Amino acid sequence: MLIQSVYTSAAIQPMPKSKLYKILVDSRVSNKLADVTGLLVYVDGKFLQVLEGEQEVVSALLEKISKDRRHKDVKVVYKTGIERRTFNAWQMAYVSPSPKELATWAGLNNTTTLESTLKTLDSEPNRFPSLLSKLLLAISEKDLEPE
Repeated sequence: MLIQSVYTSAAIQPMPKSKLYKILVDSRVSNKLADVTGLLVYVDGKFLQVLEGEQEVVSALLEKISKDRRHKDVKVVYKTGIERRTFNAWQMAYVSPSPKELATWAGLNNTTTLESTLKTLDSEPNRFPSLLSKLLLAISEKDLEPE
C-alpha cells in the first residue's frame, strides 16, 4: 500500500545551502533505489518533509531519519494512504518558502510565525492536502538545488 507521510523536525544548527544540497543529493540517490518520492521544505531552521512510497519502506526510512543527528524533535504530523503520489516526478524536490508563504499556503492568512503555522498544522491535519498542492505548485527548477 502506498502512503504519504509528513514529518517536522528542527535542525541542530543552522543549515547552510551546501549541507542542504548534500542532503538532497544523498536523498535522491537512496530514494530512487527505494522507489520513494517526496519534498523537503526548509524554513528558518525547521524541516517539513513529505515522503511517499510503500508503507514498509517509508516506515523504515522514517525510523532512520529519526536517528539522524543533524536534527531533533522528529514528529510525524500527517500520514495517509494514497492511490497516487503527489510528488511522483521527484525523488526529493526542494522548496524554501518564507514563514509567511508557508502560512498562506496552509490557509493561515493571519499567522505570521513558523511556530504558529506548525502548531496549527499539527492540530488541524486536514490542512495538509491543500498545503501539499500549494507546495507542489511552488516547486520550480531553481528550487531543486540550493544556491
